Amino acid sequence: MTVLANLAKCLPLCAPKNAGARSTFSFSKAVAGVASASRGGAGRGRLRWRGLVTFAGLIAMAGPAMAHAQGLQVSYGAKGVQTLSYAGVTLMDAGAHPEDAFHIWHMKSTDLNGNLVNTGQYGWGESNNGTQWDAATQTQTYWFQWGSIRTQFVQSGDTLNVVITESNDAGSGVIFDGAEVDALTMQFPQDPKGFYGYSQDAITTTGPGVSVADYGQGVVTSVVPDESVPMYAGWKSLGGNAYVPLMTTSAPDGLATFLPRVDRPVNPGETFTYTVSLRFTPEGTAADASDAYASFAKTYPSQMTWTDHRLMGTAYLASSPQGATDSTQPGGFPTNPRRYFNDASVDVTTRAGLQAFQNRILAVAQANVANAKAMNAQGVMTWDVEGEQFPMNTSYVCSPDQIARVAPEMELRVLDKGSRYYGQRLDDAYFKTMTSAGLKVGVCVRPQQFVLAGNGTASQNDLPTNAAVIANLENKIRFANKRWGATMFYVDSSVDANGGTLDPAIFQKLITDMPGFLLIPEESTPRYYAYTAPFYSFLFHTDLGTPASVYQYYPNAFGVNLVNDVAASTLEQYRPQLVQAVQQGDVLAGIVDFWQANDPVLVQMYMQAGRF
Repeated sequence: MTVLANLAKCLPLCAPKNAGARSTFSFSKAVAGVASASRGGAGRGRLRWRGLVTFAGLIAMAGPAMAHAQGLQVSYGAKGVQTLSYAGVTLMDAGAHPEDAFHIWHMKSTDLNGNLVNTGQYGWGESNNGTQWDAATQTQTYWFQWGSIRTQFVQSGDTLNVVITESNDAGSGVIFDGAEVDALTMQFPQDPKGFYGYSQDAITTTGPGVSVADYGQGVVTSVVPDESVPMYAGWKSLGGNAYVPLMTTSAPDGLATFLPRVDRPVNPGETFTYTVSLRFTPEGTAADASDAYASFAKTYPSQMTWTDHRLMGTAYLASSPQGATDSTQPGGFPTNPRRYFNDASVDVTTRAGLQAFQNRILAVAQANVANAKAMNAQGVMTWDVEGEQFPMNTSYVCSPDQIARVAPEMELRVLDKGSRYYGQRLDDAYFKTMTSAGLKVGVCVRPQQFVLAGNGTASQNDLPTNAAVIANLENKIRFANKRWGATMFYVDSSVDANGGTLDPAIFQKLITDMPGFLLIPEESTPRYYAYTAPFYSFLFHTDLGTPASVYQYYPNAFGVNLVNDVAASTLEQYRPQLVQAVQQGDVLAGIVDFWQANDPVLVQMYMQAGRF
């Protein structure tokens, strides 16, 4: 009896804590369960009950509770999850933290005419007609005068699925857009890596609803398996190390103004169900989110057709005023108002000075060709064909369709009778020098409207709708393509008036209408990789290329990484990572309007990557 006595002391340690009477662990039942299990067993490992068993044998067979003690353990109380632990670390205890118990936060409803209805049972989840916890199905139901919200907890091994069903009664008179369901709160032992105390928003219209919380002793990944649903997931910070797994089909409270607002409306007579999956894994391992990634790629399939991943040359014709604080005020030189070559001696006001300026521009074009060819570059991106008359953030005009007004000297005809471009417009001649040599050419465009006022001031004005932004960009892109043969477009300041990254649907429309072009947006979200090659700046931010996670849903994704004249030591330090990025498809960009010291290094890196 010594072994059994010792085992009797040990087994209660395996029982779920705070589980209530329904979960009370019974030693006698455990022993009986072993006997029952042994009778039904088969194969070499079958244990037979002989009145006594070895300690090790009983431990092996003493039920899932002990074998699973270090996995995900969940107990339930009167309002959903009572306790939750993983790998022996308690992450939720509603007894110790009553505020962590299940509740429904703010909701959004509109009447049938689209007017917001946000009082009483239409705007606050805890104002309702009653709630009920069903212990048999582990389901929490909230009833409202318009319908109901049911939240079911379904555990499968180390995964806890939270299944939410929103039902809108046929005669409700409202459209239900969503509710912020705070199904449980995690009290992490430390702030998860990379969270820094902030909420982590995963919005399925901009990227996969996969958000990893690595809390040092384990990892829990919030996953939205069905990415066709417009919704918000991730982690909402409550302060300290407390986070709620976010679950809502409408914008949650406190959402940053620069993040998009989306809804998944449930009309009268409709029911809608979605799932958020909490997947627990040991420290240092990633949860399998392949279902979410596959769903995201299916919902937003890649439309990228650009296959040239060779180097990209960069050229700059001007330089903006330095130290100026008012971006609306011009800062050009008296005879060189667009600050070409950052040279006050340039004179575009006289015939002789203009001809010298034109020859200098065409010499840059020739240098672009020679250096790009030496680097086996696919083409040349010219950032500032309109010059840089104004300070940042207006300096890059990025409006090629306005070049005649904004930079009239570039539209004047070549004066040098000895030039093969004599009589052609200077900007046409500049780009034709490169395209005639077999190079692709590109220019900068912006989603804002550049306005040059009569008094000489200028501004970049944000546009109010997606349609307006699309029309603006398409007009600029089509102009540059028809006029100069441009097919590559750096999209500067790809943000809206709130500073938020533009809706990726804008780029989806652009690439659908113009499938043969390469769009390189300055700011991006994961969905952008379906339509564009997002911009990175190794030069300014030591960006190393496309995140590894992106390849899980867009295996052919790539970006364009600006290297230019970064310090040679920095380039050498990160050379292995950049070579790997090139192997995976990323494009490096380097200066070609003169032979810069990093240019041969970039060539070597492409050779090393097998992409030269």
